[in-house]
Amino acid sequence: MARSPPQNAADSVSRYRIRDWWKRAEKKAGLERRRGRGWHSLRRKFASDLMHKPLNVLCDLGGWKTHQTVVECYQHTDEAQLREALEDRRRA
Repeated sequence: MARSPPQNAADSVSRYRIRDWWKRAEKKAGLERRRGRGWHSLRRKFASDLMHKPLNVLCDLGGWKTHQTVVECYQHTDEAQLREALEDRRRA
């Protein structure tokens, strides 16, 4: 069943609606289902890409209620970020 988007952009969307939209998008893109690729992978990418921003700003943008959730579940560093942090330290 196709569901329409909420009338007000500020309204929340249920996880079931997001799941349905995700499945439809995968099908339209010709992608096969893959474990670990979904809504939460986008949230992890978002949190990791904005790691350099203040944590309270990231929480507000991403809708996280606690900083702990972001740090423990969503932000993941990669080798390039670690190397950049070490270079920044050397310059300081």
